[in-house]
Amino acid sequence: MRKAFLAIAGVLAGWMATPVVAGGAYCTPEWAPENPDLGCVSQIAIAPGNDTRVNLFLLLQDRAGNNGAGLDYPTLGWDSFYGRNFLRWGFFAHAWYPQPASTNSDAMSAYGGRCQTLESGTASFTSALDSIAGLDPDAKSILTASRERLGKLCDYRPDPPAISRDGGYFVNVGANGIKDRPFAFMTYLEGAAAFYDGDWQRAKTYFGLVAATDFDQWATETSRYMIARTLLNEAIASAEDDWGWFPLKKVDHGVAKQSEAAFRAYLKTYPEGRYSASASGLIRKALWLQSDWKRLGSVYSATLAKADLNDAATVELLSEIDDKLIMRDPDGAFDDPLFVATNLLLRMRSGGHFYDQDGAQGVLTKAELEEAGTTFADNPELYSFLQANHAFYVEKDYKAVRDLLPDDARQNSYSPLAFSRQYLRGLALHALGDRNEEGFWRELIGGAQGIWQRPAIELALARVLEQNGKLDAAFTEDRLITDGRIRRILLGKSAGPELLKRQARAEGTPQGEPAFALFTVLWKQLQYGEYRGFLSDYPLTADYTLPEEYYGLWGMLDEPDPPVALFRNGKFADGFACPMLEETVSILAREPTESKGKLCLGEFYRLNGFDDFGFGNRYQSPDAPEVIGSRSFYSGKPTFRHDLYTAVMADRSASADDRAYALYRAVRCYAPSNNNTCGGEGVAKPVREGWFNQLKRNYPNSLWARELKYYW
Repeated sequence: MRKAFLAIAGVLAGWMATPVVAGGAYCTPEWAPENPDLGCVSQIAIAPGNDTRVNLFLLLQDRAGNNGAGLDYPTLGWDSFYGRNFLRWGFFAHAWYPQPASTNSDAMSAYGGRCQTLESGTASFTSALDSIAGLDPDAKSILTASRERLGKLCDYRPDPPAISRDGGYFVNVGANGIKDRPFAFMTYLEGAAAFYDGDWQRAKTYFGLVAATDFDQWATETSRYMIARTLLNEAIASAEDDWGWFPLKKVDHGVAKQSEAAFRAYLKTYPEGRYSASASGLIRKALWLQSDWKRLGSVYSATLAKADLNDAATVELLSEIDDKLIMRDPDGAFDDPLFVATNLLLRMRSGGHFYDQDGAQGVLTKAELEEAGTTFADNPELYSFLQANHAFYVEKDYKAVRDLLPDDARQNSYSPLAFSRQYLRGLALHALGDRNEEGFWRELIGGAQGIWQRPAIELALARVLEQNGKLDAAFTEDRLITDGRIRRILLGKSAGPELLKRQARAEGTPQGEPAFALFTVLWKQLQYGEYRGFLSDYPLTADYTLPEEYYGLWGMLDEPDPPVALFRNGKFADGFACPMLEETVSILAREPTESKGKLCLGEFYRLNGFDDFGFGNRYQSPDAPEVIGSRSFYSGKPTFRHDLYTAVMADRSASADDRAYALYRAVRCYAPSNNNTCGGEGVAKPVREGWFNQLKRNYPNSLWARELKYYW
């Protein structure tokens, strides 16, 4: 399949530059309805390219009959470039759960090292002491101080203090039996000190002494829980090397099984105990350490079935399932349809990214998909959806997709799976060039009530409107394309001058759209040399002023009122004498090849940040005919600042000062990165060396020759 997407080039390239995925890398979403591979972001339609957590969450919400209708879109801040078509896991989860998770989540307990409970353990210990009536103040003081000193064992500063039991940090009670309640707490502290110090045998000994007594209910219960935790951390330590690596296959499974048994014993004795939620979560970790995927999958399935989907703890639980199971199952051991579906979609990714962390899986074959069919005996719609994804993204059999997913585009609302089925059908219609594609999207949009659903359809509809030469409908038909970002992309990339001028004067449009349209048409008129058209529309800039705090063009896609006033009040000269922009354009309107006018237009671009605006060669329309924006409404090619300089350099009628300045600025286009930052094609370094030498040789006394010390 030829890749089709809503291209954000030209006027949008600079606006969309923003952060992303891993390791501090930067990337931007491709504005494509199709979603074949893992990229920067996910989409609301379930697909192979989504974050697996997003797919699993949508399938879970589908099972609950919830499409997120009525939820507020998250505030994106600096990440506004995602718009309402693309999402990251964090933003996605925050939309469903604007409030933090409840404090009794057991999902969190499956992560972190032994020191994660240091503070909560101290608080619990202190509370238990406070509950003892008649406790001797000196004994309480010793016990409290001893517990606080345990923190030094979790101090990971470069040079942690030496810990010595003989130095008075801890109360060493020996193993001679426990005689009273305070002595039980002292013995517990000795076990805790050994636990945080990584001395597992000593910890088990002292916790075992307390667990066998009934002097204090808190100390006894907590010690039984801590025996299980000690075994768990002992299993973890069995696989850690000196460099902190943790190969799961090196874990001592015997110790991990003992840990699991100890947690289960604790839960049997204390089914509603203080640590029951944590113990349940840590049983999952014990199963993970054993690489027992079958039982782990069953536990996760049961846990998820009981989960409160109104609690933000669901987010942590799904993240745990994704990391501990979905990405680590080479043998297809789990049988929960949601887990299997998520894993199968993962294996349909076109680039083969992250099939599983052990590298044992490959691209999903049709035979494997058919073999998994029995898992979905009670969910045929999910299975046919998986088959359709495989046909679309792996086999490129778009007719099969159309046959697998019957038209159901006239519903009042759609669950996540129902929406994803219809959305994929629409993509197949597009790939087939079906003449009914536009009508299909128009019908589907009426039922797009769930969060992110309507913008997804509008993106696909915008593409087919442009291809069918009906772009005007996106702006003239009320409530057709409502998403402000999609509308601005269409105006910035695809719209012709008449549509832009009409929207510049339109009333009742989204905030800032007239300004955006006016800015875009004025900019394109300058780029394409339509100077008379610029002058005829220039009077409209009188209605705009620059904001008091103006930070440049980079955020214009999201600015309510783009800086139209730049064309009237922007900088126009700095070291090279130029008139205001209107006069410069008037000169070019009379004589388009006039060298001073070209240089002054270049000065306007340079001084007002149009280079950083990201136009460059990316403004050129891609060759693929299906790409939005490929229909050029302007004749010729756009002219960039770099082109203005080379034109003056080649103009024999240009004055010596103009040619010297053109050479100077052309060389400076490559400073200091050695890359062309002025737009246009650019030239090789030997050519720039020639420009530098020409400036020094032909115009040695010019200010520009004296100032230029290097070439890049």
